[in-house]
Amino acid sequence: MKIAIFSDVHGNLTALETVLAEIDRQEPDAIAFAGDLCLMGARPSACITLLQSRKDILSIHGNTDLAVGQSLSPPEDADNDTKARYESFNARSVWTRTQLSDAEFAWLQDMPFSLRLSPTSSASDDLLIVHANPKDVERAIMPTDEIQQQRFGKVSQSQPDEELEPLFSDVTCAVMAYGHVHLPNIRQWRGMTLANISSVSIPSDADTRAKYGVLKWAHGRWHITHHAVEYDIAAEQAIIQQTQAPGWEYMAKSLEGRP
Repeated sequence: MKIAIFSDVHGNLTALETVLAEIDRQEPDAIAFAGDLCLMGARPSACITLLQSRKDILSIHGNTDLAVGQSLSPPEDADNDTKARYESFNARSVWTRTQLSDAEFAWLQDMPFSLRLSPTSSASDDLLIVHANPKDVERAIMPTDEIQQQRFGKVSQSQPDEELEPLFSDVTCAVMAYGHVHLPNIRQWRGMTLANISSVSIPSDADTRAKYGVLKWAHGRWHITHHAVEYDIAAEQAIIQQTQAPGWEYMAKSLEGRP
């Protein structure tokens, strides 16, 4: 059993087309999308159309899929910078909704929360696919301190194993694959493998390539590989500029990653 998983497209059609072409060349047994399809990009409708045309792709929703068309409120004690970020996000959310038909919006909202693939009759061998964690689409599972230090030269948010207990105490699987945090990494938690397959768009590090993961069941266990592919970032940025969507400058810059 060979499963290709991609996540966090964020309206980037150029990167999505490139990743799917690469995945198709690998001839997996199944393809799964782990959420966040439209918001933060120039072509939300086209991304939906492409996924809908691919009957072989299993899809779940992410946090921004549910946020399309909504206006989120900042915390009561938010500073001015935080309030400005919320205002910008809400403007992009409303704009994204105007780009979708009612049928497309309904399809986006109706995607399931999770997927479970079973290579054997034992649930302890299963592959569980979610967007962020097994309970909701918001709370992030961070890379270990060691991985953060290696990739960023610092630990931006430490998350010891005991903090994950509420998320996994009643979960049974061999591997949980997820996106949300746009950084490829693998973390072990009490016998379970947590595999972040990263993002097609808006990388959290300086690697601007579109990323996805491949999980293969062989010899009684899952083997995980991360993949990255170059795509025409300048072409996508030009399309973002043409849309003149709210915050388009930020949207274009986000494709260049974080140093």
